Amino acid sequence: MTKKRLIIIGGDAAGMSAASKVKRLNPDIDITVFEKGPYVSYSACGLPYYIGGITPSRDNLIIRTPRQFEEMGIKVFIEHEVTDIDFEEKSIRAKNLRNNGILTKYYDELLIATGAEPVLIPFPGMELKNIFTLKTIPDADKIKEAISSEDVENIVLIGGGYINLELADTISGLGKNIRIIEKMDAVLNKFDTEFSEIVRKEAESKGIKVHTNESLQEFIGKVKVEKIKTDKGEYPADVVIMALGIKPSTDFIKGSEVKLLKNGAIEVDAKGRTSVPDVYAAGDCASIYHKIRKENTYIPLGTNANKQGRVVGSIIGGENDKLNGVLATSILKFLDLTLAMTGITEKEAKELALDYGTVTINANSHAGTYPGAEKITIKLVYENTSHRVLGAQLAGRAGIAGRVDVFALAVDQGVTIEDLGMVDFAYSPPYATPWDPVAIAANVAK
Repeated sequence: MTKKRLIIIGGDAAGMSAASKVKRLNPDIDITVFEKGPYVSYSACGLPYYIGGITPSRDNLIIRTPRQFEEMGIKVFIEHEVTDIDFEEKSIRAKNLRNNGILTKYYDELLIATGAEPVLIPFPGMELKNIFTLKTIPDADKIKEAISSEDVENIVLIGGGYINLELADTISGLGKNIRIIEKMDAVLNKFDTEFSEIVRKEAESKGIKVHTNESLQEFIGKVKVEKIKTDKGEYPADVVIMALGIKPSTDFIKGSEVKLLKNGAIEVDAKGRTSVPDVYAAGDCASIYHKIRKENTYIPLGTNANKQGRVVGSIIGGENDKLNGVLATSILKFLDLTLAMTGITEKEAKELALDYGTVTINANSHAGTYPGAEKITIKLVYENTSHRVLGAQLAGRAGIAGRVDVFALAVDQGVTIEDLGMVDFAYSPPYATPWDPVAIAANVAK
C-alpha cells in the first residue's frame, strides 16, 4: 500500500507543529518539509532578546534541528524555496538555493506555512550598508554584529510597532542613542491612544527619542548609512532597522486558485482548509477567525501559528479537530512596562459600529500594605446590551501577564461584567488587593 504523501512548505511554528502532530497520530504518513532558510523550528519571537544579549546564544532559539526531525521520520529540505505549485497535478517545484537545482515532488495533501516577510519600501539610499530588517536568525546575527561595534552610536528604528519596541527595549542597555520614527500619530497603534502615550512617556523617560507623524524620505551616506532624512528633519544614523509591518509570504501563489484576503493572506476555514481541495494553510501566511470581530482577519502571532499548525496536523493525521477562533491576545515588555491586550479595542468597537461602553481604572498590582505595589492601568470594552466583556488593554510595571489571561478567558467565554466583578479571585497582600484590579474594572463598568 502506498503511503499518503504530505508536503509542508515552511519549517517554522505552524509547519513543524503540524508535521510533529501528523507524525504522532499517523507514523505511516510520508512527510516532507521545504524551508527557504537555513533553520527550522526556532523562536522568531526571541530574536530581539538574542540581539540585545538577553538570550546568550542563537542555539537557545532553536527548538529542534533538521536532524532531530529526520530522526522522527520527517524529511527536511532546508535552503529550498518552493517556486511553483501545480494544484491539478498535485506537485511542487523547489529550488535548491545552494546550487540552483530544481526538485519536483508530488503530494496527496499540502500545507502552506510560508509565514510572513517584512514590508519594504524602496527609499532612496536603501543600498547603503547597516540598514536591516528582522525576520530570521541570520538577520538577527547581522544586526547583533552591527550594533556591537564601538563605532555605532546612533540607532534609528523605523516603525513604532511591536518589533521595534522590543528591539528598543533589549538594546537600551547597550549605551546607544535610540530614536524611533513612526509615520502614524502614535506608536503601538494597535492599542488605544492613551496606551500609546504611556509608551511614549516610558521611552522618553529612558532617553529614547520618539517621533510620530513623521515619515522617512531618504537614507544618506557613502558606503554605510550616516543619517536619515524625514519630512521634518535629518538625524544621525549608524544603524537603521526597518519594521514597517509584515505581509504574508504568498506571492508565489497569487493568481492561482487559492483564495486570498486583500493583503495576500490565504483564506482558511476552522480546519485550516483553503479553497483548493487537499491544500491547507496555517500561520502568518493565513487568515484566522476573530471571535469578536466575527470575520476572517490577519493576526500574525506565534500563538496562532502553533494553534493552526496543530489543528491542521490533527486533521491530516485522522482526527476531527478545528479552531473556533482567536482574540488577538498579545503582550509586550517595553523597558520597565508591560502592555497587554485581548479582544477588541475601543477603536475597533467604533469601526465595527458596536453599541459599546468603556471604563478605565488605575489600581494597585497588590496591596499597598506590602512593599513594591505598582499602579496598573486597565481599560475595559464591553457590550452595552448584553454587558459581555469584548476586550481589555492593560499597562503597568507588575501584575499584567496573569490578568490579561483572565480577561482573555472572560472574552472567550462571553462573561458579563457583573459575573467578572464577583469572581472569587485569590487575595494576599504580596499578590493582590481585596478587590482584584480585574474585578475593580468590571465593577466600575456596571
